[in-house]
Amino acid sequence: MSRPKILVLPPDPLYSQIIVPQVVEVLDSFADWERNPHNRELTPEEFAELARGYDGILASWQRYRVTRELLQGAPRLRMVAHAAGTIKPHVDPELLKCGFTFTNAASAIAPYVAEFALCLAIAALRGLGEHVLAMRSERTWGKEQFRPNRSLFDATVGLVGLGHVGRNLVPLLRPFRCRVLAHDPYLPAEKAQALGVELTSLERVMSESLVVSLHAANTPETKGLIGRRELALMREGAVLVNTARGALLDHAALLAEVKSGRLRAALDVTDPEPLPGESELRDVPGVILAPHIAGPTYDRRWDMAHAAACDLRAFFRGERPANLVSYEMLENMA
Repeated sequence: MSRPKILVLPPDPLYSQIIVPQVVEVLDSFADWERNPHNRELTPEEFAELARGYDGILASWQRYRVTRELLQGAPRLRMVAHAAGTIKPHVDPELLKCGFTFTNAASAIAPYVAEFALCLAIAALRGLGEHVLAMRSERTWGKEQFRPNRSLFDATVGLVGLGHVGRNLVPLLRPFRCRVLAHDPYLPAEKAQALGVELTSLERVMSESLVVSLHAANTPETKGLIGRRELALMREGAVLVNTARGALLDHAALLAEVKSGRLRAALDVTDPEPLPGESELRDVPGVILAPHIAGPTYDRRWDMAHAAACDLRAFFRGERPANLVSYEMLENMA
């Protein structure tokens, strides 16, 4: 049987970051593969022309879209493995109903987002952001008002959403002996029980947790999910962490709470993004802001390509790819 022909779409510098020897080994094991010959972002016309010569594509953070029209001109193409997160901008959803195979790398991204969520939670509880700013900018011995800090040990942590990232965060919390509550209307109770997590209402998650960490997908149903009412339920001194999407959170309502000093927040994502320079959130004590860096670090971006390459290998060997995205899954995905 002939080997499938695979196009590796990312140009440099991303190509050099993600196509490392571990990924090359997987690709070499089952396919004849080639780099994007243009080594740059492609126009839609260039992508359509190039796609017709391949059976599968390993893509990532490029501008491309697989449509019915493209497949009519590229009848060999049977699969795209997206070495990044959301696939919604990249595929006509109807194609997934018709047997076209698409995978993403959400499972490879999730451990690093969970790692950063934990980092933000501890930093916010300890008042680290304010102490660093005070020692650097004000040349003082930290920020006195943030010395009454809190520990994560034996705390209740609430997760809003228990998808890939939430499920990776749970084991990271175990050494801290945390009680974990979660709100996720799409997760079967037996899966939460297996994780040692109590599924409950959003109201309980918000009111009982010292740390609330957002991990829900950005969908029309979750836009503004955490607003004035939900934030008001949080206990004084609690921390809100958002490494999901800024649209989940009412930023005006959060601003009022953090300005009062009642809550602290650590945000890796905002709405809009980047956060405008004049935003008051940039200046409020007790708010840690990061520039959307929760995903894989530069030295681990290759994990995404490795997951994509393994999914391509599985598909062309007649197996089910581990990170298959179905039409039914799209509605509740980021």
